[in-house]
Amino acid sequence: MSRQTTAAATGQAAAPSQVTQTSLINEATYPDPDRFYASANDKNLHEFKEASVEILDIIGIGIGPFNLSLAALIEPTPLRALFLEKRDGLVWHPGLALPNSRLQVSPLKDCVTLVDPTSPYSFLNYLALHGRIYSFVNKRNASTSRQEFIEYYRWVAGRLKTLRFSEDAKDVIPFRDGYRINTNTTTYLARAVVVGVGVEPRIPACARSYLCGTVYHAADYLERPLPHAAEHVLVVGGGQSGAEIIEDILTRSVSTQITWATSRSNFFAIDDNSFVNEAYTPEYSHRFHALPLQRRRDLVEGEMLTSDGISVDLCNRLYEMLYERTVDGTLADRFRVLPSVVVKDITSHKQGWRVDLDEVATQRNTCILVDRIVLATGFQPRTPPFLEALLEGACMEDGLPVLGVDYAVRFGRPMPGPIYLQNQSRVQHGLQSANLSLVAYRNSQIINSLLGRPFYLNTSDRQMIQVYAPSDASERDAGGVAMRSTRQVSGGT
Repeated sequence: MSRQTTAAATGQAAAPSQVTQTSLINEATYPDPDRFYASANDKNLHEFKEASVEILDIIGIGIGPFNLSLAALIEPTPLRALFLEKRDGLVWHPGLALPNSRLQVSPLKDCVTLVDPTSPYSFLNYLALHGRIYSFVNKRNASTSRQEFIEYYRWVAGRLKTLRFSEDAKDVIPFRDGYRINTNTTTYLARAVVVGVGVEPRIPACARSYLCGTVYHAADYLERPLPHAAEHVLVVGGGQSGAEIIEDILTRSVSTQITWATSRSNFFAIDDNSFVNEAYTPEYSHRFHALPLQRRRDLVEGEMLTSDGISVDLCNRLYEMLYERTVDGTLADRFRVLPSVVVKDITSHKQGWRVDLDEVATQRNTCILVDRIVLATGFQPRTPPFLEALLEGACMEDGLPVLGVDYAVRFGRPMPGPIYLQNQSRVQHGLQSANLSLVAYRNSQIINSLLGRPFYLNTSDRQMIQVYAPSDASERDAGGVAMRSTRQVSGGT
């Protein structure tokens, strides 16, 4: 059975086929990898070209919530897939799994539900099998704790047979029929690669050389000795993570001195009203993708609080905790809020730290002395060396790789198969690409792209907020692709 021709420039995958490792693509289009792609010290590929080796349809690198969702949605398809993770198990920001931390989105935005409500990997099925579905429905709060969702992810991971932990992808080498993925233990071949290696802490430049047991990112909060009563702790960052850490310190001790600093003018709550959440729908995502770059950047900036704010309940809990301490007199000078400031410099001072702060509006400088600094300064996409090498031939847009509506990288040269990126397209697809809201939908698009047909079909809701149809035909065409997502659950493949 021969493989269908690949649309190499866009990364569109052919339908899967049971083939052996034989060159089926024109030699002139995809030169011998030993001459074109492989480095001088790379292992020769002849052993693969001469042997009969089955090629997987897709390899996923990284097993976090995004690729876990893809693995679950791939299972009922004919695609042959494997997912690799360098860690020995599934973790999701373990340093931030605080006792009171809550999921900021509906738990129905799980691995599968919004495109396949009948999937056995849904959060509701997890609740039912664990004897908690009636109790969950009876709760006053329809959300769930971050810890319960972590347990849900681990439950899904434990039921999938396509996950390989303790497998660290070292490099990804293109060749004529796909990609060779070298790990710390073996080598795999695949026609396509999806990279979901997650994010890494964003550390202010002035703090990078001082990271230690008392200067660290919020992602390491629970993995460090917790603050004690005699300390003065500076928490930098006015988002959800910073607020959760403030609550944890306040809960643990009435004596710990706390300074909470943020560049924001206040501690803003997440904008979570029903109309705003229309921005986290497939139709909006595709309209966004068709817009010019500067317009997309403006929208991301303007909609930031729909994704990066403090939950209203947490804001109110914190305020009430502080109020009660003013009543009983335990607050005194133990808590200080510094809005509209940025950390300019950090230097060691005796057994602690001197922190220089600049006021955003006036540029005036002030300094404080603290014992511990917790940097709740957010995250940024991780770009491992193998991904940097893969993206060398990518089409770029203002320094960012251009992604299609199917999340495949667009390349300026022929490639043997698609490279899909998870959580690397905030300006390409909107804020939904960096959170859980459309994870199942995004992965349904990747699967449809791989199969070359709509395995997951559209059941998109009617939008409550209507927009004028784009006048440009190309935008209409791009938006039309968006209308095919959500698996046909009766009579489907």
